[in-house]
Amino acid sequence: GRSPDNNATSTTTSSVLQSLPAAELICQLLSNYNITHIFGGHGGAIVPLVDAIESHPNLTFVLNRCEVNASQAAMAYAKLHNRLGCCIATSGPGAAHLLSGLVDADQDRVPMICITGLKDVGSVRHADFQDVDQASIFRMAGLAISETVSHISQLIPLLRNALYTAISNNRCVHLAIPVDIQGQ
Repeated sequence: GRSPDNNATSTTTSSVLQSLPAAELICQLLSNYNITHIFGGHGGAIVPLVDAIESHPNLTFVLNRCEVNASQAAMAYAKLHNRLGCCIATSGPGAAHLLSGLVDADQDRVPMICITGLKDVGSVRHADFQDVDQASIFRMAGLAISETVSHISQLIPLLRNALYTAISNNRCVHLAIPVDIQGQ
Protein backbone atom coordinates (compact mmCIF):
# COMPACT_ATOMS: atom_id res chain seq x y z
CA GLY A 1 0.00 0.00 0.00
CA ARG A 2 0.57 3.56 -0.70
CA SER A 3 -1.66 5.03 1.98
CA PRO A 4 -0.35 5.70 5.46
CA ASP A 5 -0.57 3.00 8.10
CA ASN A 6 -3.65 3.80 10.19
CA ASN A 7 -1.91 2.83 13.43
CA ALA A 8 1.12 4.98 12.66
CA THR A 9 -1.08 7.90 11.67
CA SER A 10 -3.29 7.71 14.75
CA THR A 11 -0.41 7.32 17.20
CA THR A 12 1.66 10.10 15.65
CA THR A 13 -0.45 13.11 16.46
CA SER A 14 0.11 16.64 15.21
CA SER A 15 1.39 17.78 18.58
CA VAL A 16 4.00 15.00 18.65
CA LEU A 17 5.06 15.80 15.09
CA GLN A 18 5.34 19.51 15.83
CA SER A 19 7.66 18.81 18.76
CA LEU A 20 10.22 17.12 16.48
CA PRO A 21 13.02 19.00 14.72
CA ALA A 22 11.94 19.72 11.13
CA ALA A 23 14.22 17.17 9.42
CA GLU A 24 13.02 14.43 11.81
CA LEU A 25 9.42 15.51 11.26
CA ILE A 26 9.88 15.15 7.49
CA CYS A 27 11.30 11.64 8.01
CA GLN A 28 8.45 10.62 10.30
CA LEU A 29 5.80 11.79 7.83
CA LEU A 30 7.57 9.99 4.96
CA SER A 31 7.70 6.83 7.08
CA ASN A 32 4.01 7.21 7.95
CA TYR A 33 3.31 7.09 4.20
CA ASN A 34 5.18 3.78 3.93
CA ILE A 35 8.29 5.20 2.32
CA THR A 36 11.24 2.97 3.20
CA HIS A 37 13.96 4.01 0.73
CA ILE A 38 15.03 7.53 -0.16
CA PHE A 39 17.27 7.95 -3.19
CA GLY A 40 19.52 10.93 -3.66
CA GLY A 41 22.79 12.74 -3.62
CA HIS A 42 24.41 14.65 -0.81
CA GLY A 43 25.10 18.36 -0.50
CA GLY A 44 25.26 21.25 1.92
CA ALA A 45 21.62 22.28 1.49
CA ILE A 46 20.26 18.89 2.65
CA VAL A 47 22.69 17.86 5.40
CA PRO A 48 20.07 18.04 8.22
CA LEU A 49 17.65 15.92 6.18
CA VAL A 50 20.23 13.29 5.22
CA ASP A 51 21.37 13.07 8.85
CA ALA A 52 17.75 12.55 9.96
CA ILE A 53 17.18 9.90 7.28
CA GLU A 54 20.32 8.04 8.34
CA SER A 55 19.20 7.99 11.98
CA HIS A 56 15.55 7.06 11.31
CA PRO A 57 14.88 3.37 12.05
CA ASN A 58 12.46 2.83 9.14
CA LEU A 59 14.27 4.72 6.38
CA THR A 60 17.21 3.74 4.19
CA PHE A 61 19.19 6.37 2.32
CA VAL A 62 20.40 5.14 -1.07
CA LEU A 63 23.26 7.37 -2.16
CA ASN A 64 23.50 7.95 -5.91
CA ARG A 65 26.50 9.53 -7.58
CA CYS A 66 24.25 11.58 -9.85
CA GLU A 67 20.81 12.95 -9.05
CA VAL A 68 19.50 11.87 -12.47
CA ASN A 69 20.03 8.30 -11.31
CA ALA A 70 18.33 9.07 -7.98
CA SER A 71 15.06 10.14 -9.57
CA GLN A 72 15.12 7.19 -11.98
CA ALA A 73 15.90 4.74 -9.16
CA ALA A 74 13.12 6.17 -6.97
CA MET A 75 10.68 5.79 -9.86
CA ALA A 76 11.75 2.19 -10.51
CA TYR A 77 11.50 1.36 -6.80
CA ALA A 78 8.02 2.87 -6.61
CA LYS A 79 6.87 0.89 -9.66
CA LEU A 80 8.36 -2.41 -8.49
CA HIS A 81 7.07 -2.15 -4.92
CA ASN A 82 3.76 -0.38 -5.63
CA ARG A 83 4.49 2.40 -3.17
CA LEU A 84 5.25 6.08 -3.05
CA GLY A 85 8.74 6.85 -4.36
CA CYS A 86 11.03 9.43 -2.82
CA CYS A 87 14.17 11.22 -3.95
CA ILE A 88 16.16 14.14 -2.58
CA ALA A 89 18.87 16.49 -3.78
CA THR A 90 20.75 19.56 -2.77
CA SER A 91 20.19 22.98 -4.32
CA GLY A 92 21.15 24.25 -7.77
CA PRO A 93 22.42 21.63 -10.23
CA GLY A 94 21.59 18.82 -7.81
CA ALA A 95 17.92 19.74 -7.89
CA ALA A 96 17.93 20.38 -11.63
CA HIS A 97 19.43 16.95 -12.34
CA LEU A 98 16.38 15.27 -10.78
CA LEU A 99 14.03 16.82 -13.29
CA SER A 100 14.15 14.33 -16.18
CA GLY A 101 13.38 11.38 -13.89
CA LEU A 102 10.60 13.31 -12.17
CA VAL A 103 8.94 14.22 -15.48
CA ASP A 104 9.25 10.58 -16.60
CA ALA A 105 7.63 9.42 -13.35
CA ASP A 106 4.86 11.98 -13.64
CA GLN A 107 4.08 10.98 -17.23
CA ASP A 108 3.95 7.33 -16.17
CA ARG A 109 1.67 8.32 -13.27
CA VAL A 110 4.07 7.00 -10.65
CA PRO A 111 3.42 8.64 -7.28
CA MET A 112 6.63 10.26 -6.08
CA ILE A 113 7.75 13.00 -3.76
CA CYS A 114 10.92 14.92 -4.37
CA ILE A 115 12.47 17.06 -1.65
CA THR A 116 15.24 19.48 -2.49
CA GLY A 117 17.32 21.71 -0.28
CA LEU A 118 17.85 25.42 -0.61
CA LYS A 119 20.24 27.83 1.03
CA ASP A 120 19.05 29.75 4.11
CA VAL A 121 15.60 31.26 3.63
CA GLY A 122 16.90 34.82 4.10
CA SER A 123 19.26 34.56 1.16
CA VAL A 124 17.06 32.70 -1.36
CA ARG A 125 16.72 34.43 -4.74
CA HIS A 126 19.67 36.74 -4.22
CA ALA A 127 21.39 35.37 -7.33
CA ASP A 128 24.45 33.72 -5.94
CA PHE A 129 25.87 30.23 -5.45
CA GLN A 130 23.45 27.49 -6.61
CA ASP A 131 20.44 29.78 -6.36
CA VAL A 132 17.68 28.81 -8.77
CA ASP A 133 13.92 29.12 -8.39
CA GLN A 134 13.35 25.40 -8.06
CA ALA A 135 9.60 25.58 -7.47
CA SER A 136 9.04 27.51 -10.71
CA ILE A 137 11.25 25.21 -12.76
CA PHE A 138 9.60 22.04 -11.46
CA ARG A 139 6.12 23.56 -11.83
CA MET A 140 6.87 24.55 -15.45
CA ALA A 141 7.95 20.95 -16.11
CA GLY A 142 4.41 19.87 -15.24
CA LEU A 143 4.67 18.39 -11.75
CA ALA A 144 1.39 18.34 -9.85
CA ILE A 145 2.79 20.39 -6.96
CA SER A 146 6.03 22.29 -6.61
CA GLU A 147 6.33 24.61 -3.63
CA THR A 148 8.99 26.30 -1.54
CA VAL A 149 8.63 26.11 2.24
CA SER A 150 9.42 29.67 3.29
CA HIS A 151 8.51 29.37 6.99
CA ILE A 152 8.56 26.47 9.45
CA SER A 153 4.80 26.83 9.99
CA GLN A 154 4.23 25.84 6.34
CA LEU A 155 6.16 22.59 6.55
CA ILE A 156 3.49 20.20 7.86
CA PRO A 157 0.59 21.50 5.71
CA LEU A 158 2.66 21.64 2.51
CA LEU A 159 4.23 18.23 3.09
CA ARG A 160 0.91 16.56 3.91
CA ASN A 161 -0.74 18.18 0.88
CA ALA A 162 2.11 17.04 -1.37
CA LEU A 163 1.98 13.48 -0.05
CA TYR A 164 -1.81 13.33 -0.40
CA THR A 165 -1.68 14.68 -3.96
CA ALA A 166 1.06 12.24 -5.00
CA ILE A 167 -0.90 9.26 -3.72
CA SER A 168 -4.45 10.24 -4.62
CA ASN A 169 -3.61 11.45 -8.14
CA ASN A 170 -0.63 9.19 -8.93
CA ARG A 171 1.49 12.23 -9.60
CA CYS A 172 4.96 13.50 -8.89
CA VAL A 173 5.28 16.37 -6.39
CA HIS A 174 8.14 18.56 -5.18
CA LEU A 175 8.98 20.57 -2.08
CA ALA A 176 12.03 22.83 -1.76
CA ILE A 177 13.03 23.25 1.88
CA PRO A 178 15.74 25.72 2.94
CA VAL A 179 18.54 24.25 5.03
CA ASP A 180 17.84 26.52 8.01
CA ILE A 181 14.21 25.36 8.13
CA GLN A 182 15.36 21.71 7.98
CA GLY A 183 17.48 22.39 11.04
CA GLN A 184 14.74 24.05 13.13
